[in-house]
Amino acid sequence: MSRQIWRYNGKGIRKRGKAMKKSAIALGILLIIVAAGSLSAQPVISEKQDIAIFALGYYGWNLPYQALGAIDGEIQKVFADLGRFTILGMSQRLSPGGLEQFIATVRQTKQSGFVLPEKFQFGEAFLTEQEFNRLVGAFVVVVPVVVEFNSWWDYKNLKFKTEIKTTISFIEAASGSLLAIKTLNSSGSDANNEYQSISAAIASIPMQLQYEIRSIPQFQISTRILRVNGSTARLQMGSNMGIMKGDEYAVVEKRFVEGFDDSREVGLIVIKDVGREVSSGQVLYTSIELAKDTQLQEIPRLGLDLDLYLHIIGTQVLPGLRLTASRGFYALRPFAAAQIPLGLISSFYTVSIFPVNVLVGLEYVLNAGRLSIAPSAAAGLSYYHVTSATINTDTDVLSHIGFQLGGRL
Repeated sequence: MSRQIWRYNGKGIRKRGKAMKKSAIALGILLIIVAAGSLSAQPVISEKQDIAIFALGYYGWNLPYQALGAIDGEIQKVFADLGRFTILGMSQRLSPGGLEQFIATVRQTKQSGFVLPEKFQFGEAFLTEQEFNRLVGAFVVVVPVVVEFNSWWDYKNLKFKTEIKTTISFIEAASGSLLAIKTLNSSGSDANNEYQSISAAIASIPMQLQYEIRSIPQFQISTRILRVNGSTARLQMGSNMGIMKGDEYAVVEKRFVEGFDDSREVGLIVIKDVGREVSSGQVLYTSIELAKDTQLQEIPRLGLDLDLYLHIIGTQVLPGLRLTASRGFYALRPFAAAQIPLGLISSFYTVSIFPVNVLVGLEYVLNAGRLSIAPSAAAGLSYYHVTSATINTDTDVLSHIGFQLGGRL
């Protein structure tokens, strides 16, 4: 039959040519489908992003020059320590009004027929055309502005107090759209020096800012598993992208329904060791089999775990508040706690007495899947906080010191 087809004046050849053409088309379609499926299954890997950071704006507030420089330095350091950014620093400062003008101008530059001037003015800040082009060439522009600053002597507690409210605006340079506005509230106090009070308020900014940056989806790290060995997973990226011990990553199962993304978080990994480009994590749980190229997604945490608890000793009930450092630590973690023995609270005429127990110690976390056991040891002291309605000052009286062994699930 085959020889007959080849013999008929080329007609059979034309028939076979059509059949081969159809097969080639079908094979091409199949390859495209396979390639598309392969591409959709490829893990997403984050890269460093270019950001431009304006100097701190403070118009309308009387900030000490030293405080201004310190806040600028802390903000720059946070972005540098996160590792996931290439930073372009700007010396100009924008006021809230200047920020609005800047966003409006970036949007105008996207319109056809817009002619760039040689110099831009945003409020009291001036930018040359070259400086402006460098800004809009970045992925994101960051504008920090102090919107409240108060520092005063507290006559009741006999110490200086400082409160600072700072907004951080994140602007997408390509479109001029506002990605996010984050508000940081910080405070500090000192019994002897006002600047120390201001410094204490500034010192509380970095932890808040790190969390707020990591909570913005565009800045969260996406990575993949390189190798799995039992309950330990090796993943791409390390200190070069700001990964730290204690960071948590969700295991993501990538799924699509009719072309729509239906990916789900199906597991959790906690980082226990960090190298330059590779990190190791303990798999706490997962509902899928982990393998090379499994997608992982950063879960932002503040870096401090807050727990409310009840400590019962005999007939005494002690409600407590506990803060445990988690980011930067894995198994051995420091903590601080405060307890109030409710049964020892008393009052006499206008005098009220509140007993307080303060503890500082270490815990060792043993992870067993979704369950964690953490034995701990701490040193502590007890004191009485005495306050009176007729006296402007409060008094603290040391009662005793001691040690405590415990644990938690």
